[in-house]
Amino acid sequence: MTCAVMYFRSPRKLIVLSGPPFDGGRDGEYARMLETFPGKKAVCGGTTAEIVARELGRELVTDLATARGGMPPVSSMDGVDLVTEGILTLTLASKILDGKDIPRQKTSASRLASLLVESDRIRFVVGTRVNEAHQDPTLPVELEMRRNIIRTIVRILEEKYLKEVCLSFI
Repeated sequence: MTCAVMYFRSPRKLIVLSGPPFDGGRDGEYARMLETFPGKKAVCGGTTAEIVARELGRELVTDLATARGGMPPVSSMDGVDLVTEGILTLTLASKILDGKDIPRQKTSASRLASLLVESDRIRFVVGTRVNEAHQDPTLPVELEMRRNIIRTIVRILEEKYLKEVCLSFI
């Protein structure tokens, strides 16, 4: 006797917004991309989260108890699955996805990495405004520019995890 089983499901989708748009006049469009996306939603960046909260009229709540392993705390907002700090979280998530750093604790970066691995189709929308906070020369040199670290994550997701990834800049 031979048996074959097939399981069909809709692709699991995720959108990740990170960084404010270059043109502040596009903040509303940026927030609506997140609001109308048919899947899970993540926001990486404090300024990005503030823009989305303001434009969609939602409350942004930061849970200081979630700051672990040197990582900033996780925030929450109605209709968004994960709200985190930006560059530090993305940098560590990249290392986790590449297998170079396996955290012992559940951090914002490990939660982001899990969301990325669990999704089949991932859309990154990256704001291109320069964040003055990252121009401080005392910051670690590993702190890459947002666009570079997201390109690294996209490459890892496509090559190692065979994910379908779309990257756009605003």
